Amino acid sequence: MKKMILTAENENRQFAFVKGNRPTNAKTVKAKEKSIKEHGQLSPITVAKGEDVLNSGGHLVDLDGNDIPDNQVENYYAVLDGQHRLRAYLNLGLNLDDLVICEPLNVEMSIAALIAEMNICTKTWTGTDYMAAPAMMLANKNEVFEFAMHLRSKGCPLATISLWCTGANSLKPKDLVACVKSKELPKAFVEAGWYERSVKWYEAAQGKFPDTFLAKKYLITHLAKKFSNAADPTAFTVQMVEKINRLTAEQAQEIMNPKTDEGQTREQATFDLLDEYLG
Repeated sequence: MKKMILTAENENRQFAFVKGNRPTNAKTVKAKEKSIKEHGQLSPITVAKGEDVLNSGGHLVDLDGNDIPDNQVENYYAVLDGQHRLRAYLNLGLNLDDLVICEPLNVEMSIAALIAEMNICTKTWTGTDYMAAPAMMLANKNEVFEFAMHLRSKGCPLATISLWCTGANSLKPKDLVACVKSKELPKAFVEAGWYERSVKWYEAAQGKFPDTFLAKKYLITHLAKKFSNAADPTAFTVQMVEKINRLTAEQAQEIMNPKTDEGQTREQATFDLLDEYLG
């Protein structure tokens, strides 16, 4: 494929990522570094001008994830496909003059749709990768979705994110991808009632448990089950915050590393301890 021609007006552009696209994976970057060392660049990196991303409703972040002001996007190329290859290329300290880039062949598709299609067709999206679709097209602030993106950054899988944000396993990949065309968030993000309760539990739990434990479904599953049987939802919400805050470091460690009785699974032992200490 012919290298994209750099003209005087764009030769000094830097590289950026589209805000909301899935983060790069260190292991994948290392694999790309090895491949580039042995074989060179095997496929071009697909980019779009920063202003085209902005006109499509998207925003840019630099390679460290920091927001780029909208009035500076014309100084950047946004990577649509090839984030891992670009990071590997830069890590190896190779000459950027030799980097082969190209623009997408289909100029009719939106930037978000292009990224979704490229990722699904090349390296299949899995789990929370699908959250990149609404993240790239979201025009208005949505606190439930922002909470979901925070959980994603902490390593929570989609099922756990769904429980924390909606109280049920209601977030589905197909609904997240559909956002690209509909320009609307899934209905699960519209109702904030559950979020307003769960975010209080989560904030309290952050002071007691590491992210790795909160990324599992134990605590939020226990809370959701108890909440469904609560006579007074408002009082229950407050009580759980208080009980979580009262957990000692020893109790938290016991919950995370339970001793099991004969015939008892580790999972059941964890739930039994949650029931004992939180009710």
